Formats: sequence, C-alpha cells, structure tokens
Amino acid sequence: MRNKKTTVFVVDDEKSVQESMRMILKDKYPVFTFNCPEEALADLSLEPDLIFTDIRMFSMNGLEFLEKIKKIKPQVEVVMITAYPDFSSSLQALRSGAFDYIVKPFGKDQVLEAAERALQKRNQVMESTRLIKDLHEAIDLNYEATTQALVLAVDAKDSYTAEHSRRTSELLVRIGKRIGIPDSKLINYKRAAELHDIGKIGIEERILRRKGSLSPFELEKIKQHPLIGYQILRPTIFLKEGLDIVLYHHESYDGRGYPEGLKGKKIPFPARLFAIIDTYDAITTERCYRSKLSPGEAIEEIIKVKGKQFDFSLVDLLVPHFLKFEKDGYLSRL
Repeated sequence: MRNKKTTVFVVDDEKSVQESMRMILKDKYPVFTFNCPEEALADLSLEPDLIFTDIRMFSMNGLEFLEKIKKIKPQVEVVMITAYPDFSSSLQALRSGAFDYIVKPFGKDQVLEAAERALQKRNQVMESTRLIKDLHEAIDLNYEATTQALVLAVDAKDSYTAEHSRRTSELLVRIGKRIGIPDSKLINYKRAAELHDIGKIGIEERILRRKGSLSPFELEKIKQHPLIGYQILRPTIFLKEGLDIVLYHHESYDGRGYPEGLKGKKIPFPARLFAIIDTYDAITTERCYRSKLSPGEAIEEIIKVKGKQFDFSLVDLLVPHFLKFEKDGYLSRL
C-alpha cells in the first residue's frame, strides 16, 4: 500500500547505490537521493521520516551525519548502509540512535523490510509521545479543576485566603524567575502556593473570622492548617516537591514555628523562601484584626526578624527585588 505521507532520504556518494535504493523504494514512498550528508542537511524542510545513509563517505561520514540528524530531528529513523560491516562501527551507530544497518550488496526484500520495521518503530514512538502529551494535558486539566474547586471551598469560609493565595503565588513566580529558580521547579512551587492555606477548610469559620485575639486553644487550631492542607494534597500527583510549601510555610528559622518546629536549613528551601513572601503579603493586606502596612514598612519588618523568623541569607537575597518591585509599583498592583 502506497504511503504518500512518508518521505525517505537516501544519502550515499555512489550514484549506483542511490539509484538502486530509489528503484526499490519508489513504489511505496517518495524518495529523495543525495550525494553527501551536507546536501541532505540542507533539505530537511522536506521532512524525512526515514533516512538510509552510508557509513563511509568522502566528506562527513555516516556516523557524524547520524549524530547531527538525531540532534535536529530525533524522531527520524536512520538505517545505516555499509560495505564493510564490523562490530565496533555497527555498535557505535546503534548507540548513536541508528535503528539498524544493511550490508552491500543488499536485496530488495532486505531494504523494504528494514524500511518497514524502522517506520513501524517511528510510528510507535510518535504514538507513545502523543499519549504522554495527552496524559500531561489531562493532568493539567485535572489540576485546574481541582485547584478551582479547593480555592472556592476555602473562599466560602474565608474570602481573604483565596486572594492572598493568588497574590503570593504570583509574587513567588516573579521573584523565583529573578533569582534563577528553574521553570520546572517554579511550576510546582506556584501550584503549591496557590493552595498553601487549603488546610483552613478544616478550621471553624468563627476562628478564621475572629476580630479579636485568639485563645490558646483557638491558636492551636489555626496551627493545624498546614498539616491538614498537606494531608488533603498529598495524594495529588501534580504538586511533587511543592508540598513542602504547604506543610512548612509557618516554620521559623529559629525553630519556633509550626507544625514540626524545624530549625535553620532543616526547613526545606521552597518553604523558607515562600515564608518571606507569605508574610510580606499578609502584613500589607487589611485584615479584620489589624491594619495593613505599606510595602516599605513591610520590608523593614521582614529585615528586623531575619535570622529569627526568616533565613537571613534569603532575606538579603529577596529584599533588593522587593525594593525594585516597590519602585516599579508592581507590589501595589498585585
């Protein structure tokens, strides 16, 4: 059955080999022949699915060509052609990503079988890639739906929390990019930050909305929300290491925080980082039990407790960025 969408390149410095391969393959696939690898590399816009290439050529050899192709188009399958089969070169070709090799002089059936098997493998790889992509999209959709449902549930009990979580997650990403945290980690950190106070679902509304001071019993109840949040989110697969933010964002550098009383560098890095951002937003927001501070006043308060509540090195790292954001007016727009 003719496959009009599958394109085959034949790269060989012998015209006779090019013509033989073209005659064998032309009834099943569109075939393009090239005298050297450089010509083939210049015509990759033709989107080859399969390449037959000689191992030994006068300019660039087939192994060098194979490595270049796999860097540019890793999904293309490559079958090597050789007149001098030896174990070391064949092994090197396979390790470099070649699907197989055929030996000159080759027969029609040998070429067609190699092409068929290589293209079957390519189709399997592409199907697997598509399935993985679909799975990631499904996970992302599940994440969005789950996050929205949880945020709405908390918002129903404490409207401050939802906006606070949005602001802190945005500020975490902005600062994270500036201090060089990789995007792959920031995705997890942002997701966790959006849900860091989700444990307040398990706290009574009368405690969350109390205008006056909390009793020791009520304060202990509030202190349970990081652990409650962690237990809610632990089964999810899209938060990964970001869960440290949920569980430890109220730990204190001097060991006086909660829920575990961790001290210093025993507090995971993302939690130490987020604790500063979390506190900044909390004290610059009007609450029922206290007035808000200006960005400048909040920065001063954070500096006062570095080495006590916060990791001193992270405070020193973040403060210049806070000051830059304040000057640009970004903090007031959150």
